[in-house]
Amino acid sequence: MRHTMPHNWTWHDLKGDCDSKQLRELTANNEGCSKWAEHAASQKTNYLQIDQDSSGNYILRGSLIYTQNPEDQDEYKVVHFYVTEKLLITVNLDLNSFVRTTKEQLACLMEQVETAPEGFFVLLGEVLNHFLDGVDELETKLKELQSDVQKNNHTNLLNQIYDRRIELINWSDLAIAVEDTRLAAKEAFLEKVTETDAYKRTHTRIDRTLTLVRNYRMDIDTLLNLEEVLSSHRGNEIMKTLTVFTVIFTPMMGFGAIWGMNFENMPELKWKLGYLYAMLLIGGSTIGVYVWLRMKGWTGDLLQGKKRRKHFD
Repeated sequence: MRHTMPHNWTWHDLKGDCDSKQLRELTANNEGCSKWAEHAASQKTNYLQIDQDSSGNYILRGSLIYTQNPEDQDEYKVVHFYVTEKLLITVNLDLNSFVRTTKEQLACLMEQVETAPEGFFVLLGEVLNHFLDGVDELETKLKELQSDVQKNNHTNLLNQIYDRRIELINWSDLAIAVEDTRLAAKEAFLEKVTETDAYKRTHTRIDRTLTLVRNYRMDIDTLLNLEEVLSSHRGNEIMKTLTVFTVIFTPMMGFGAIWGMNFENMPELKWKLGYLYAMLLIGGSTIGVYVWLRMKGWTGDLLQGKKRRKHFD
């Protein structure tokens, strides 16, 4: 679809085959762009190229992943673009992905700008709005995860933390690709685009997105370190508990083993209170070992009751 803007520049929003006749005609004044069209037909990753047409005017062309499912990163959408001072071509851009702005509002924004590069930055700004919405959803998940770490400390938390980290990496990669595109546009069009409001807004949104990503990365690293400390502490507590349990009951097991051998010359078998004496000996030795461990301070707080559950309980 062709959109002719009031300030004498044109936006061609194409769908379908990147190697179409219409696209070849639009980029006929530059040999490199025919290669771009062929390349874009199979391009599934981010790609950028700065070139010049036959008149010496700079061209920004490439491909950009503008939406991706964090839970299934094979599910994504790529827009291919071609930008000169008076011409903007986008291929396979799904405007329905921009949930904050309707098509009518977007058309109004595009009509207000004076050049095609500025219009391109209007589109990038909407892409970044989509990223910011995704980062906001990630923030909600992180808050829930922080609460879960504080209250539950169950073993599934580590999986959840890593899921959030993968999701954050996804948004970070998408935002960095847009930042790279911004820098390439700055290189190609210089102050013609850098002094425009659309560029400045997009630059600010990129900074916002990357700042949030950095902060949430630190939050996730903190949660991960905390979970590792908790897991290590729980492992140490388990080993300490097993050690104390084994030491305390060693006398009981030892006497029980000897008692179960049933030697003929076992004096307690003929004593009237021999069974009681044997039980008292076993119990007394067990208590003696426990007292010895407590005096050494080796039981710590394992055998103390917990009034209120804490992180390291």
